[in-house]
Amino acid sequence: MRRLTVMMLILALCGCADSRFKMPKEDYRQQVKTLGVLPLLVDEGSTVLHPRREEVFALLERHNQGKQQWLVEMLRERKAYFAVREVGGEPQTTYRRLVAASSVEGDGAARQRSYRFNSSAVAELCRRNAVDALLVVIHNGIVRNEKRWDRDRTSLNYLQADYNSVAASAAVVLADGRVVWEYAGGAGDGFLDLQYPDFDEAYYNATDQVRLHFVTIDGLERILTRRDSSLLFKSSLPQRYKALFEAIADGLEPGLLNRLRGGQSS
Repeated sequence: MRRLTVMMLILALCGCADSRFKMPKEDYRQQVKTLGVLPLLVDEGSTVLHPRREEVFALLERHNQGKQQWLVEMLRERKAYFAVREVGGEPQTTYRRLVAASSVEGDGAARQRSYRFNSSAVAELCRRNAVDALLVVIHNGIVRNEKRWDRDRTSLNYLQADYNSVAASAAVVLADGRVVWEYAGGAGDGFLDLQYPDFDEAYYNATDQVRLHFVTIDGLERILTRRDSSLLFKSSLPQRYKALFEAIADGLEPGLLNRLRGGQSS
């Protein structure tokens, strides 16, 4: 009886609604057995207000190169799919062919960018690579109203304002163009901050007016290459990409039944 109760609990948990999945998880498991992972894409038409805007996009594109291989390996290790395959392609050409439209949804710190996809382009990539669906990850600029705290002082100072940052939107798209899973991070969970509040400037000028500054290109470069240095978590994958890929891999497990069935990877 106890074993039966545990199994019923597992089944109930697997059937629970997940806001990231756009269909029942059992249907997802049946339709997405082989997942194709695209190179990381960059939306150059999104909102980046940095004075050196084009360099920000170029920086992202350069650091994104080849990183999808790590995401493929993470997904394979989870054994939630029969197979996870890397799908090749030049990122900007792929973006232009694949993305049909985008829209900004939500309010405040929860604002996010969602994408719609060209069904014929998705179908062709799925057919050519023998996959059931594509995992598309797109870096995009967005403005969110958030709180940023003064990290260098003991007081509880913070500035709530509209900050420009780079977010990461991810979607699983079926061959017919339907989005069946979507991720855009949580509130305050941006991939790369482009602006910061200058609490030091306000403090030394004895004013409550805290100005925003843009992070330099050199600063953004250092942030994108920063790695975990502790022995326990040491990795050759930069921190920002590691955290993003782990969040995506965690969210892409459609349920415990995959592990019980002994999913394979290739």
